[in-house]
Amino acid sequence: MQKIYSCFHAAELEKSAKEKYAVPDFLMMENAARAMTQVFLPSARVLIICGKGNNGGDGYALARLLQGKFDVQIVSLEEPSSMEAKVQCEMCKRLGIEIFDITKLEEACSTLTSNDYIVDCVYGTGFHGQLSDEIKKIIEILNDNCAKKIACDIPSALEFVADTTITMGTHKLELYSDKAKEVCGNISVAELGISKDIFESGLEPDAFLVEASDRELPLRKNRSAHKGKYGHTAVFCGDKCGAAILSATASMNFGSGLTSLIENPDFFATEGHRIPLSQFKISPSLMISDSIPKKTTCIAAGSGFSNFSKAVADNLIKWFEKSESPAAVLDAGMLTSPGSLDLLKQLNKNQNARIVLTPHLSELSQLLQLCPDIPEELCSISTLAEKPESKIATGKLLNKLFPQTTVIMKSANTFIASGGEVFIVTDGAQSLAKGGSGDVLAGLTAALLAQGYSAKSAAITATEHHALLSQQLGSTSYDLIPEKLLYKISQ
Repeated sequence: MQKIYSCFHAAELEKSAKEKYAVPDFLMMENAARAMTQVFLPSARVLIICGKGNNGGDGYALARLLQGKFDVQIVSLEEPSSMEAKVQCEMCKRLGIEIFDITKLEEACSTLTSNDYIVDCVYGTGFHGQLSDEIKKIIEILNDNCAKKIACDIPSALEFVADTTITMGTHKLELYSDKAKEVCGNISVAELGISKDIFESGLEPDAFLVEASDRELPLRKNRSAHKGKYGHTAVFCGDKCGAAILSATASMNFGSGLTSLIENPDFFATEGHRIPLSQFKISPSLMISDSIPKKTTCIAAGSGFSNFSKAVADNLIKWFEKSESPAAVLDAGMLTSPGSLDLLKQLNKNQNARIVLTPHLSELSQLLQLCPDIPEELCSISTLAEKPESKIATGKLLNKLFPQTTVIMKSANTFIASGGEVFIVTDGAQSLAKGGSGDVLAGLTAALLAQGYSAKSAAITATEHHALLSQQLGSTSYDLIPEKLLYKISQ
């Protein structure tokens, strides 16, 4: 896993590197620019848009390093203000690199093709506030151009739409909001003159970036194993039985030794309230029960629940009380009612419990509004989507309130809070924006818990695997349906 720091903490790391290892500002800028030179293909033209600060200084340094290898032009939006930027700009002038003012922007852009590049060096991580109308217009012109787009450190104000973002020194938390995912493209880290490990030493990260290699897949290595060694997942059905069937099938496909569907007494007793399980096409490998099977090792509840089920909650609490190491995945309707808090409190009394919650942002917001001592501003869906630090704060608060509980906060970039640590899964594709995708994730997570995984490991492995499946099936695909995910799991 890679470490992620907020811009504030990244600035602290830069300051520490300068003081502790005598790395000068000028060398950091030089190395930042040198790292950026690696992304350009030969025979292209490169148009660099420079602001007045150090982000602009990186752009001037980049132009100097590309001179002689590429046709390079600079559009300077303002005269440089920082000392390093002034020096880099002066070098470009003496080397004869073309530097135009803002009035020449449209003319410079007009001759670019899809083989050429625009580099955004306008605003870095130090920018706060609103863009002026003039800068908004400039960014619109850049975004509308057909050239490939590179952002230096962070896309300016998260409005420039980059194909690639090269961030400096370390991964920045601000690159992992939902809005940032729309504009950052591929993200890579440039070293600033010392190794990344040394640069990041001495300060605890704000979060960790999950990668494919961090999965602990449930591969069967014991050649004498039997189905009892791989647990028994029990999935409660809600008023939308299809969701439970998706979860149960995903669980079976991801290694659960046995998987059962449980008729929910709350819904089963209400005539006409739900379609009976018998009306669905169900895999013969799934069992159907009217109670929690004796050797169950994990229970999943909530997928397809429009409302909180007291009957399911009572069954869960009784099962947790008599189980040595109980595990549960709670989703949707089991997380959004006043009864949800009492359920979580009761389940967390078992010190060996492994509980995973899988809310999307709307469900998370509703759960947070039920919790005591959680600031109102953290409960807003827009705040949760736009400010990654709010997901970190709420995740840690929920960990503190419910110590045996891990929270998967489903979103464009999914955050996982477990034991006070936060992990970010960025590999999920937009093709997952389809009903039933989350039910599959709940089933994957339950399967791993049933097989004895810790809540943290189950959440990380299931979420990253789910995300990678979506990429394999096509990031921009509009026809990704849960059944395709289920098929892909079992391949």
